Amino acid sequence: MKRSARFDQLVRTGFNLLFLGIFFLQWLPAQTPDSSRLPLQLKATKLLPELTIRDARFERTGYSFWKADSLPTNGSISLSDRLLWENVLDVRANAPGTLATISVRGAGASRTPVIWNGLNLQSSMNGVVDVSLIPFWPDDQLEIQYGGQSAAKSSGAMAGSVVIDQARQPFGTGLSGFFNGMAGSFGLRQGSAGAGFSAKRFASRIRFVSQQAENDFKFRNQGLDGQFYPTQQVNNFQKKTDLQQFNELKINDKHTVKTVCWIQDVFRELPPSTTESPRETWQTDRAHRAQLTWEHAPGIHTLWTTRIAWLDDFLAFNLAGDTDTSRSRQALLSTECATALSKKWAARAGGTALRQWAQVDGYTDSIQWYGQTRLAGYAMGEFRQGNNRFSVLLRQEWAEVQAAPFTWSVGGQIGLGRVGETRFHFSRNFNLPTLNDRYWKNLGKPDLRPEKGYSADLAWSLQRAVFSFELTGFELIMDDWILWQPDSTGLFRPGNLRKVWSRGLEAGVKWNLSNREWKVDFSGRLQFSKTTNLEVYGGSESVLGKQLPYTPRGSGGISIRVSRGVFSAAYLQQFTGVRFDNGGGKIGAYQMGNLLCSAALWKRRISVDLRLENLWNVQYEIIRYRPMPGRAWRLGVGYKWP
Repeated sequence: MKRSARFDQLVRTGFNLLFLGIFFLQWLPAQTPDSSRLPLQLKATKLLPELTIRDARFERTGYSFWKADSLPTNGSISLSDRLLWENVLDVRANAPGTLATISVRGAGASRTPVIWNGLNLQSSMNGVVDVSLIPFWPDDQLEIQYGGQSAAKSSGAMAGSVVIDQARQPFGTGLSGFFNGMAGSFGLRQGSAGAGFSAKRFASRIRFVSQQAENDFKFRNQGLDGQFYPTQQVNNFQKKTDLQQFNELKINDKHTVKTVCWIQDVFRELPPSTTESPRETWQTDRAHRAQLTWEHAPGIHTLWTTRIAWLDDFLAFNLAGDTDTSRSRQALLSTECATALSKKWAARAGGTALRQWAQVDGYTDSIQWYGQTRLAGYAMGEFRQGNNRFSVLLRQEWAEVQAAPFTWSVGGQIGLGRVGETRFHFSRNFNLPTLNDRYWKNLGKPDLRPEKGYSADLAWSLQRAVFSFELTGFELIMDDWILWQPDSTGLFRPGNLRKVWSRGLEAGVKWNLSNREWKVDFSGRLQFSKTTNLEVYGGSESVLGKQLPYTPRGSGGISIRVSRGVFSAAYLQQFTGVRFDNGGGKIGAYQMGNLLCSAALWKRRISVDLRLENLWNVQYEIIRYRPMPGRAWRLGVGYKWP
């Protein structure tokens, strides 16, 4: 496709300004400040230059966060299970192991990115991440970042994001490894293994998991006579293999190179809903993802980071003997410079170039690769004084044959002494139409406008040695909401059809108790939100003022973790309120409890863990007519060295 002259002019102008800003940042630190005036974390860069600026992460200023605590588990679990256990956002799972999407503050799956080791996993075809396919390992770091983040993370981050980082392997630790085996209800079998090597300047790590399950659980189905009958779930077999490999080479004190590689192969039978007859339906997913990162620290207070990434995803969907395939590719190049200008001021500037392709049977030409190029430039600045922090982020993107709005965010946190601190954050956000929205055969609309909107957060938190509390109020406006909806002919077509308003309160508490033998941690989180259609542009006035489908007004969870010596246990209880399906029908509220236990034996090298999921055998649905399993057990044994 040909780009307009105006597009080319915007690109040239923007990147000229961007790179002028980057080089300006590079040369500013040439006047080395007195070390006595540097904050403590900047002085530490003499030992760990690659961590200093990253730890500053001042694009977080003013945000609310949830960080996952460790649980007594071995081997990997799916990200959908981990998020569902503590209910920190909406997880919309169709059935065990099948499609599971996430939504923060009612924004929907295509507006909630998952960032894995710096890679945005959102599909270029539909903008969705299937979190049931993402393995989460015990030493991974998981964080939910609430609030609009388009200025920091680009298109799609309109209400929040999920960030996963693999734990860094220390240098100089030698050989290490582990293997685990697990068995459980409904034909579950899983094996995982990993090995690592770490020398003085080089560290390498690999981990692998293979899993299969029949998922042949029973549930109670209501017949035409109104009575309930036990039914066996069918067509829900799944098999998954996953391989991840990480390398880090510290060439010298100024240069570090990192690589990440991820290969995945999944086969899943897709069970029918309780209103359908059994039929052969399956899906195959294959993914190949790689990233190369170069970190350059020319001085003790400056860090350049350059990334090159490649993502290749394949999907085959079979329905009653008819198989449709789709494939997407993404190539990413990004570079940024972060620097501490003085004791109080820090800045960052950078640019990204992203090329996306897709070849889909459902597009106008099934053998053609449809693509789009996106370019972006951004700059950030932060001011610190004592316990007070203020930041500003600016971002401009250019998308081929589309206009992307200018975005910004302003955040701050102010210390209030003994009564805690307050935080605030305001941002402008956007979400570009996906390739499916634009190119689906006879239905897509290439001229769709980007979704756009604003978000605001105001929070108060109190931190004590063994206790912390946080209360956050939020508001989110999203206009030109892209929705696939039937037209006068009954065919579903996308359009900029609605304006959505989400607002609510979130509260979180943590309490830690310990003595010489026992350690007890308690945490809880509640969310009350109202997410409604403020305006409609497609003739669906009946939905005005109504809660969005599958978005509960109330949800929350509590967790209790107990440990003593080699033994640890956790009980996780979550609550999900009443929701509505796409037709306005009510889906009942439910509560679910999970118990996890683990023991480390023989110098903590052998581990045994037991999980009881849905402990109280609750029958529930997350998606209408898609039953979830009752009580289930998982038993695992593992060994690690050294």
